[in-house]
Amino acid sequence: MINRPFRIVLTEAFDDTAVEKLRTVGEVVVLDACDEARLKEAVADCDALLVRTRTAVTRSVIESATRLRVIGRGGVGLENIDVDAARQRGIAVVYTPHASTDAVADLTVGMMIALVRNIGRCDAMVRKGQFWEARGGSCTREMSELTVGIVGMGRIGQAVARRCRNGFGMTVLYNDIVSPGWLDFVSTPVSKGQLYARADVVTLHVPLTDSTRKLIDAAALNQFKKGSVLINTSRGGVVNSLALAEALEAGTLGGAALDVFEPEPLPTGHPLLLAPNTVFTPHIGSRSVAGLARMNDVVEDVVRVLQGRSPLYPAWLDEDVPIPP
Repeated sequence: MINRPFRIVLTEAFDDTAVEKLRTVGEVVVLDACDEARLKEAVADCDALLVRTRTAVTRSVIESATRLRVIGRGGVGLENIDVDAARQRGIAVVYTPHASTDAVADLTVGMMIALVRNIGRCDAMVRKGQFWEARGGSCTREMSELTVGIVGMGRIGQAVARRCRNGFGMTVLYNDIVSPGWLDFVSTPVSKGQLYARADVVTLHVPLTDSTRKLIDAAALNQFKKGSVLINTSRGGVVNSLALAEALEAGTLGGAALDVFEPEPLPTGHPLLLAPNTVFTPHIGSRSVAGLARMNDVVEDVVRVLQGRSPLYPAWLDEDVPIPP
């Protein structure tokens, strides 16, 4: 009896080295479209499915698969995959939870500095010929004077905290529903209410789940220290955009820097786009050369599953488990 080669479907781009790795174990098919109808047709007879950000692997898609063994997500978040539906069908879901840690942490700290030092406003004023006005209105606090509050002390939260504490000497507060264990920097666990009330900078590093959706709403923002700033490089749905815009317009919040939005992108004329003291980037947190390259590592786990071996990064493990050496 001749063994049938594995059929592996890719819906988005992976680098040549990753694709060649997959070709050592099976036939690779790259889709030119990843709408639900095309995806259901493709998974009907495939063994592995690899996606990145734009592909929605819904329950309906998963139920169309007759022999699918593994879904690989090149990235950190799993919101675009129905993990429960996959688990119920005995289909492994693997991803790259460590891929963008440094890239997102770097962007977060950059946004922090941009807000605290009024870089965006000063840039705009200098371009308008208001050099001296900008200079006169920009005497700000130093980073070492500030308290940062980190909501979600997982891999990225810890990387941000380490930069803030060890790099700038900032006071670090954090809140997480799961204890991060021993940390190699000075920090203090507090309740969310205490964090909001005491932090000069609140930065969000949580996944998008039922419990975190619109975590930062009007009620939460009312607890923030007056003049503090908010940074979100996690998921857009964690913040109520309209409530944030109102807090910025009212001046109760000193500023906000966002890399992610809901909806994404924000439609023209959305109140948040018109709010003062804001810095926006187009969901680029993970988009460093090294970060994107590490997302291709998901093929290693896909191959492990196809070969009957245990994956290193299955979706059902807690995000905060140590990365194997």
